[in-house]
Amino acid sequence: MRDLIDHPDRDHLVAGATTLTSPARGATLIPDPAHEHRTRWAAPLRDGATVADALSLICGIGILGAVHTLGEQRFRPCGAPTCKGVFIDTTRPGRRRYCMPGLCGNRINVANHRARQAAPRGGRSAR
Repeated sequence: MRDLIDHPDRDHLVAGATTLTSPARGATLIPDPAHEHRTRWAAPLRDGATVADALSLICGIGILGAVHTLGEQRFRPCGAPTCKGVFIDTTRPGRRRYCMPGLCGNRINVANHRARQAAPRGGRSAR
């Protein structure tokens, strides 16, 4: 997963995500029992599949969906200089900069605020 997000080339993403979905026996549409005229997606796992296989399938389908609907430019590293995180920007405008805005973004804002407070204030004399 990390290798795919770190190298967001479309062909690399699709090939890697397809490999992640290999524990499935293919994807299909099946009737939705709750709604008479609707269908839903199904991707049944092979016999003997493990929890890791199920997680791999979920991750692969998620990456393929993100590439298809949002494009590979939405896969990016965190903008915080001390963070090694990566993320897929699923926001509507597509301008997210941090893997965890509440943590990484807040750290940057606090650091910028402290730097402004510590900077000498020009033009004011102490009274």
